[in-house]
Amino acid sequence: MEEIYMKSLQMIKILKIKNKREYNKIKNFYFLLNIDSLKHLTGKRNFKDIIKLANEIE
Repeated sequence: MEEIYMKSLQMIKILKIKNKREYNKIKNFYFLLNIDSLKHLTGKRNFKDIIKLANEIE
């Protein structure tokens, strides 16, 4: 689960995802977590906060 979480954040950063719609398009192709799972694991309510977090990781 941790690997998929990190992969999801990395893909947000690499592909420069800007909103939920773009994320949902790539989610199934790259086998990423859904938005609700990301919100739960990060403790963030807003997807834009998750994008900021993804851009901060290495």
